[in-house]
Amino acid sequence: MGVRRGLREDGDGRAPGAQELYLGDAIFFFLSAKRAGGRSEKTLDDYRKKLELFQRWLAVRVGGDDAVDALCVSAGPDEVEAYVVHLKEGRGMADSSRKNHLAVLRSFFQTVSRRLGVADPTRALDEVRFHQKAPKRSYLTKREAEVLLSTIEKQVVSPRTGAEQARSVREARKAAVARALAARDHAAFSAMVYAGLRIEETTALGLGDVSFARGEEEVRVLKGKGNKERVVPMNPKLKRSLGRYLKMRGELAAPGQGAPPPPHLFLNEKGARVTENTLRRRLYGWVRKSGLKKVDVKPHDLRRTFGTWFLQANPGHVRELAELMGHSDLSQVMKYALSDEKRARAGVNNL
Repeated sequence: MGVRRGLREDGDGRAPGAQELYLGDAIFFFLSAKRAGGRSEKTLDDYRKKLELFQRWLAVRVGGDDAVDALCVSAGPDEVEAYVVHLKEGRGMADSSRKNHLAVLRSFFQTVSRRLGVADPTRALDEVRFHQKAPKRSYLTKREAEVLLSTIEKQVVSPRTGAEQARSVREARKAAVARALAARDHAAFSAMVYAGLRIEETTALGLGDVSFARGEEEVRVLKGKGNKERVVPMNPKLKRSLGRYLKMRGELAAPGQGAPPPPHLFLNEKGARVTENTLRRRLYGWVRKSGLKKVDVKPHDLRRTFGTWFLQANPGHVRELAELMGHSDLSQVMKYALSDEKRARAGVNNL
């Protein structure tokens, strides 16, 4: 169905009032406002999909099966509550996903209420409670991180056997690339664990974004979420991993004759920027190979590991962590303060 391109005008050439505003027009306005505020295209696409899903549901609810849109005024608290129920019973959506959908709806109606005078049905909404299972630990312990990274490191530093040295040039090249890819994985995952980078920030790093100058060792994130820029001091373990990878990066950087060298830090076997999907697949493969009991490790868990470890070592330094991780909302980093199971148990035991 898609949202409309701009607010429609009535026969007099004026923009519609709040009572005449359709959801499609309001969604277009909301997305434009968020884009102007610096939201990434990935975030905007997520907003659009969630809002268009609500738009289609409400159109059918108030206008019948053939309806494609509905007036904003037709969305009241009862409709929003019914939609949340529909997401569970009609679409089988998990509680966490329904919570995300409702959060987008709240943001949408708050924005168009403030800017366009549309009534905000979420303001009068009775509190919607979502059944939440006990949260899973979403970070690695230091032992788990060591097991994972050491598994990768074994392939990086594996000695060349006599049989390998006797291989053909093609086979020797293949083995060298495999070691370089392992070194890349080790450095990329170390950037997430020891610098708190998101996977998209990791793949976007350029050669000039890492500094090894004495006293100025750092990682620069030029375009984080919301186009925020930040600098993270370089952990010694990350420095060693990056340094080793850069020595082996030439095995991957093989530009054609006359072509400029690839500017991105992390490359694939063809010398191009490594993709997020490739790093995800590689991470899942290394987790299986490492034999970790925590098998559901995701790339964002590595970033969460940085946040958790930082607050374990620096209790109460929430604002500093927010700056290091690129969060403008302090509440976004409070979950790291609450995710330390050992400190939580110690606190309960001391009651």
